Parts: sequence; C-alpha cells; structure tokens
Amino acid sequence: MNIYQAIKKEKSHLKILIITMVIILIILPIVLMITGLTTMFYISYVIFIDLLIAIAIIIKMNSYRVEYRCLNNRLIFKVGIFAKEHLIICDKVTLVHTNKSDYDLEIVLITSVIFKNKGLRPIDNNFLKRYPQILEEYTDIKQQNKKRDYYFQVIKRGGLKKYLLLDSIYKNCVKAIYTDESIQNIKIARGQLIV
Repeated sequence: MNIYQAIKKEKSHLKILIITMVIILIILPIVLMITGLTTMFYISYVIFIDLLIAIAIIIKMNSYRVEYRCLNNRLIFKVGIFAKEHLIICDKVTLVHTNKSDYDLEIVLITSVIFKNKGLRPIDNNFLKRYPQILEEYTDIKQQNKKRDYYFQVIKRGGLKKYLLLDSIYKNCVKAIYTDESIQNIKIARGQLIV
C-alpha cells in the first residue's frame, strides 16, 4: 500500500475511533438519567468510566500527533499534543537510523550540537546496547572527531506520519549518514517500496 493512502486510512480510523468514544462518553450519563439510577454508586461509576474514556482519547490523539517544518537549515518538530517543539540543525545531524517499521517506527537522530533542544541526550553505553545496529557507523564517526560529543534523540510517536518526517529529514540533512534500515524506510516514505 502507498504510504499516503496508509496515512489517510490511519487518519480515518483514528477519527472513527474518537467519534465512537465521544458518543459513548455522551450516551453514558444520558442512559443513567433515563433509567433513573441516580444513586451515588452509579453516578460515581459513570464519572469514573467517562474519565477513563477521556484519558483514552487524549492518549490516542497524543500517540498519533506529529508536526514538523524545515526552515533555514533548521528542522523544527513536535511529537505529541503536550510536547514542546524540538529544534535540530540539519547540517549537524551526523547519523540517522530507524528501528522497527509501520506504526512502531522509531527514528533515531544523532547530532553533534545541542541547540534549544532538551530532548537531546548524550550517547552512552545503554543507548549503544539498545541500538547495536548503529555501533559500527557511530564508532567510525567518533574516530573522525574524537573530541566532539554526540547526542541522540529518538522519535517514537506519530503513527505513519513519521515516514513523512523521515523523508523530510532525508531531504534536509544531507551531510548525515543513513543506516540500511533507514534507507529502506525512506524508500517506503517515497513510494519506491510498497509494503
């Protein structure tokens, strides 16, 4: 399936799910009033269920939200509803890796500069154990610049829209090294590989 069709299908499924949840959220108190079961137990039970439904809607919307733009060599993206915007300078991205695929796609960005981005963390042994596929490329980069520190950021939320973000990263971060897994996912994002 083409990635644009898949994103459109994902959006429609999310919209149907949210509309269904909102209808249930509205119907439960109405049914309670119609049946006349207005004891404290039933009222608190319906309030509790409505609260859980509202939390489920927020979590679902949060996990499929991604916004990004690239202006003047700066990639600005926001992943989730309540997250802050993150800024990455495109020329300073040294390595791009992807882990998993489809809805669970993780984009791993390694950069050499922290600039207005609290999401960037220094690379340590735990990170290299979690992503052993990038160890070889990272050691090559580190050999070239031994004194420079490198930082990483993992983008996990965003549903299938992360493919479009990955394509934008590929277009703008031209100095970066891309792993084989990321190249396969870029091909999916560009419609060259159909899954």
